[in-house]
Amino acid sequence: MNWLNKHLSFKTDLLVTLLNGLVVVGGVFILNGLIARIYGLNVLGEFLLVKRILSSAVGILLIGMSVGLPNYLSRDFDRSLGDNAFLLFCFITVPLTILFIAGILWFKITGFYHEYFWVYIILSLGISAQFIAYALFRGYMNMLGANVLQLLGTAIIPIFIFTLGLNLYDAMFFIGSTILAIMVFAYLSRNKGFNIHDINIAQSKIMIKYGLERIPSFASQFILLAGVPLIIAQTVNFESVAYFNSSLSLVRLSLLIVNPIGMVMLPRISNKIASGAKNDVKNILSLFIKAGIIFSVIGTVYCYINANLILKVWLGEVSEIGISILHIVILALPFYTFSGLARSPIDAVSERGYNSLIYGLAAVSMIIIIFVGKLYNLNMLTTALISFLFSHIVAGVGSFYYLQKLYKYSFLDFKLIRDIAASIIIIITISKTVAYTNMSIVAQFILTNMIYVIIGIMIFKFIKTGWIAELKTKIYAK
Repeated sequence: MNWLNKHLSFKTDLLVTLLNGLVVVGGVFILNGLIARIYGLNVLGEFLLVKRILSSAVGILLIGMSVGLPNYLSRDFDRSLGDNAFLLFCFITVPLTILFIAGILWFKITGFYHEYFWVYIILSLGISAQFIAYALFRGYMNMLGANVLQLLGTAIIPIFIFTLGLNLYDAMFFIGSTILAIMVFAYLSRNKGFNIHDINIAQSKIMIKYGLERIPSFASQFILLAGVPLIIAQTVNFESVAYFNSSLSLVRLSLLIVNPIGMVMLPRISNKIASGAKNDVKNILSLFIKAGIIFSVIGTVYCYINANLILKVWLGEVSEIGISILHIVILALPFYTFSGLARSPIDAVSERGYNSLIYGLAAVSMIIIIFVGKLYNLNMLTTALISFLFSHIVAGVGSFYYLQKLYKYSFLDFKLIRDIAASIIIIITISKTVAYTNMSIVAQFILTNMIYVIIGIMIFKFIKTGWIAELKTKIYAK
């Protein structure tokens, strides 16, 4: 297990996290396609609904330790923090999980059934254990180990278990129990066991206080990520839930950018700020945020243009409703990416829960739009999708405001806007040009992808000035 605990360079951490993100995303795509083809879109919709709700509630169930633990641990690597966090997991997260599942069943949420009470609890605890184990490794800046755990819990274990041909609920139980066992073992191994004598009430109070200030943020994110699937499940059908959550998975492709930057940088930013070097992070933060915005805009245009083929190849079937859902959901990608990139730097520079305010406003905007839709008997699927898009615009704008306020630095300039416009024009031009050929849609898809990749490699390799050149310098630096 020692190789999981390696402390790598910034460059290596970024590359490892990016590579892991690519593999995880590929695993999620394989998992969704596997379930859709073997069990159908309705079962996929039910599974994704359950997983989305449980995953979105993790921040609340862990009382913010997924952020608090790496934030404090990275400052001086005090191992007693791991003991305190594990104690809080056992005596707060476990009871909260039981109450949370009981509450879902009490309100008779569609997609949850009383006879599978313990299945949901085990799956939820497995997801929570994965998050806190990831947080521990991340706090020690052992991103190799953190990424291996994420890969196991998010992709490898679920894919393996679903290939066994189990029914949905047996599969969820075995996924949850396997992840729970592996993550607890990994946590205790990295923490060098659990020493009751190292429990520090003052430390626990600090972490609880830090987490509680961010509970509104986690609650708001729960609404933002789980609210729309819940509304669709209650008012439409599981097939639409499957299309929405699959589209949301494409939006969460931004985690390929957010995770390497946010997860790797938060401990380092906290470390620099603790040593009084706040100004050192502004330039590198600006570079990665610019890169994140441009790549997310490229991803949005790409997915919008190729929505039909993406769903067909991925899920095996596609409908006009599915395409419409993807078209609306994918527009949230740039705003989702920016708020995700800004989240860790905002948490690192301030003890105050600014993210709670940002995501709180976004969640309130979503609730208001859905309420108005119900009040005027509007189409609930359309209303829910618009509320999702608008709420993430609010989160993106709010994150931009506070990031500039806290760092006293402008992250938006004319050159960035110019590069965004140029990226959109290039993608649309290539797509429209290839569309005039007599090739099949699949051949056009392959050709355009090859052209995009070649252009991207040439730009990254030969550009010698501007933010791309500076970004290369930071990535290649040891």
